[in-house]
Amino acid sequence: LGTLIPDDYSKFAALANALASGVFVYVPAGVEVELPLQASFTLTEGGSAVFPRTLIVAERHASVTVIDRYYSSDAETPSLSVGAVEVVAGEGAQVRYVNVQEWGRNVWNFVAQKHRVGKDAQNRNLNIALGGKLSKANVEAELAGPGANCEMLGLFFGDESQFFDAHTLQDHASPNGFSDLLYKGVLRDTSRSVFSGLIRVRPGSQKTDAYQTNRNLLLSDHARADSIPNLEIEANDVKCSHGASVGPIDPDQLFYLQARGLSRRDAERLIVDGFFEPLITRIPLEGVRERLSAAIDAKMG
Repeated sequence: LGTLIPDDYSKFAALANALASGVFVYVPAGVEVELPLQASFTLTEGGSAVFPRTLIVAERHASVTVIDRYYSSDAETPSLSVGAVEVVAGEGAQVRYVNVQEWGRNVWNFVAQKHRVGKDAQNRNLNIALGGKLSKANVEAELAGPGANCEMLGLFFGDESQFFDAHTLQDHASPNGFSDLLYKGVLRDTSRSVFSGLIRVRPGSQKTDAYQTNRNLLLSDHARADSIPNLEIEANDVKCSHGASVGPIDPDQLFYLQARGLSRRDAERLIVDGFFEPLITRIPLEGVRERLSAAIDAKMG
């Protein structure tokens, strides 16, 4: 605890470490946990604060799926959530982590995540952000052992004046590593997002494959998305790429669907569903998928 995200990581990390309460999941070597584990963190009233903390340690050749859910109803008084997540996957381990953020409209949310992936281990992490007034997430993956494999997925949907800020790091510290990042967002009304991602390949980390993609769909002329992908390569035998896109719904797609009898709202909803579908299908619990679908429908208005 506090090894991957120490006090000096940031002022919010220091606050989270000082006041945290949360969940510790330890999976011994060779143990496969078949059913997903779910933890829920809630705010029961406005003007309060919560400091969710999750530590997951999967030893050699262990396997586990963990889902964190942050939830509260809307309140007039602002509230605060400052969280930290540390995930350690030992040699040959398989860890799947899902974070579903559904805070109320007046919650300020700050969370730091650090995933350490060992030799020949696999880490799959998915971050879903739907709620909060402001939501800022730092998500880092350290591919610490040879042959480490990490998939980083993100989904956010903003409406009204919500603001989402995501900073990601794919840190390749060993050779023969693979990482693939895909973050997708939809924005309505005057909502805004910022994505800043970095692929770092350290000296000696040859035979690295690393990919980073950020896609943003704007449903309003007043919504805004900024995307800042970055590469920092210090090895000469690697395959790395990054890409980003920001734009409105394709008018040809909209016309095609409306010409077949769909209303504009239903046509937009179908396009948004297709936009998010590659991410939603990877959520391991049907109940979470159903809640997410209902939340997206509500945001469509």
